[in-house]
Amino acid sequence: MFWKLLALMLVWPMLEIGLLLWLQWPLEVSALEVLITAAVGWNFARREDLSLWSELVSDVRNGRVPTREGLDAMLVVLGGWALMIPGIISDILGAVMLIPAVRELALPGLRVLLREQAELRKGVSYPR
Repeated sequence: MFWKLLALMLVWPMLEIGLLLWLQWPLEVSALEVLITAAVGWNFARREDLSLWSELVSDVRNGRVPTREGLDAMLVVLGGWALMIPGIISDILGAVMLIPAVRELALPGLRVLLREQAELRKGVSYPR
């Protein structure tokens, strides 16, 4: 896991910088894009109710599957954070996470993934 995370941390900035160089935007346009998306991301992340976030963390730590509201809040906060990261790819991912229809499509799969993780934490395994 460490090596995958390290590789991601090295590759992601290179992809972002490569895309910005490929687009050949003037520096002013790039700076304006970074500032605007960071402000929008900050606004979305700040507006989300942090009590839902703390409930989500508690559920995950205790091996429970979080509520739909908690997962939705998590996706909104993560989308806002992604918008605050400079770069086109992270901005696209952040904007996609802020679309309610996309979040609705992602919630069932995310709940299944978290349910499996909760079962692994508890040591329970069911045949597939």
